[in-house]
Amino acid sequence: MKLIVFADFHGDIVCVDETANLIKESDLVVIAGDITSKGKRDEAEQIINATEKLNKNILAVHGNMDYEEVRELLEQRNYSLHGTGRMYKGVGFFGVGGSNITPIRTRCNYEEHEIAEILEKGYKKIQMAKTKVLVSHVPPKGICDRSFLFLHGGSTAVRDFLKSHPDVELCLCGHIHEAHGFKFMENTRVLNVGSVKGGRFAHVEILRDMIIIS
Repeated sequence: MKLIVFADFHGDIVCVDETANLIKESDLVVIAGDITSKGKRDEAEQIINATEKLNKNILAVHGNMDYEEVRELLEQRNYSLHGTGRMYKGVGFFGVGGSNITPIRTRCNYEEHEIAEILEKGYKKIQMAKTKVLVSHVPPKGICDRSFLFLHGGSTAVRDFLKSHPDVELCLCGHIHEAHGFKFMENTRVLNVGSVKGGRFAHVEILRDMIIIS
């Protein structure tokens, strides 16, 4: 299975046009939040509609810069992973949108205990899958989450969940643009894809016994 993974469009629909061929060639499009700049549903609809014209196989979560109406849009289109799980070609995907609460409050934030509950709820939907993938807008605390101010902006709930669920092989995230990259956290590969508005995205190939990131 070939995935193309995006995060942090921040309303820039041009990103869809620039990656059109890659979207068409992928089995699945994964969007890890911050679809909008202004947070509104109509802005998200433009990007989702443009993506749908190229590939209707989409899984997504909303970001901290998206209002809850963006989550509702994704749920209505049957793309949302927030607090739920979906099987695709034998792989289990589950997710959490928004972000943990930080000193800078944004449009969609959750307490750490809420994030933990959302993760558990989604995980239960796909716990029998051999390969499990978490799509989280926010990275785990201390992994691919260091900001330009040298602060770690990740979620302790995401970190603790992955530590207690070593069967989750891959965590796809965004949020901290400058922390793009790939690291292992024990058994889990954590991939912060960076901001597609800044020209960054990732290819992931999930094989029977291997995950390839490029």
